[in-house]
Amino acid sequence: MKSTPFITESLLTRCRKEKILQQQRARQPFDPASLNDRKELSLMVEEAIREGETYVSIARGHTHIGLTESDLTDLVGPEVAIRDRIERFQQI
Repeated sequence: MKSTPFITESLLTRCRKEKILQQQRARQPFDPASLNDRKELSLMVEEAIREGETYVSIARGHTHIGLTESDLTDLVGPEVAIRDRIERFQQI
C-alpha cells in the first residue's frame, strides 16, 4: 500500500519538541497549543488507520520529514491502542 504524505514536517517537529519538553512542563503552567498539536497529529493518524494505513506505511510515506514508527508510538501511542479505540467507537 502506498501512503500519500499527510503529516507536515512542521507538525512533526512541533510534536517532537513537545514530547521532549513534556516532563519539564509538568511544573509549568498548562500550554494548550502543544496539546492541540498532539491532538491534531493523533486525529490525522487515526483517520489514516481507518483508511487502511499502518504505522509502517505512514512512516514510509513521510520519510522525507524523518517520521518513524517510533515517533508515532511516542507521540500518538501504540498502533494497537488506536485500532482498539476505532473498533470500540464503531460498535457504539
